[in-house]
Amino acid sequence: MQKDDRVSILSIRRIWIDLALTVFSIQVIVFAVLVIRHEAAKGNGPMETAQVVVVQLAAAMAVAAGTTFILFQGVDFIMFLTQLYKERLERKIQAAKVEGKAEGKVEERELWIEWNNRRLEAEGKGETFNESPPAKPKDSAKLQ
Repeated sequence: MQKDDRVSILSIRRIWIDLALTVFSIQVIVFAVLVIRHEAAKGNGPMETAQVVVVQLAAAMAVAAGTTFILFQGVDFIMFLTQLYKERLERKIQAAKVEGKAEGKVEERELWIEWNNRRLEAEGKGETFNESPPAKPKDSAKLQ
């Protein structure tokens, strides 16, 4: 699809067209059967029944088209919201990872500063300092 292509806001995705037409057709057929049975039960003649069915189906088709459109646009909207939620969740996860890495670096830096301060303090007092430096984190390669 090109940037300048236009799409009707009242359209159904191409992947849904076959199913949408099937749903529409089933609605119209079921309504037609109900109207025919109703008119036959009333004892009307075939010509009068046919006229009533045609009039009733004209209105029913508009309703069936509307319900089909609402159904499939609703599905698309739910899919859109789901995708939006997944992208938002992924951004939060990435932000948390970055924040966690930054916090880990700060904590590691603080450990080294505290160790170095103790070393300098011992050196200033003329004492031997045999405390080993802070251990590197297990995931130090991942932090960089």
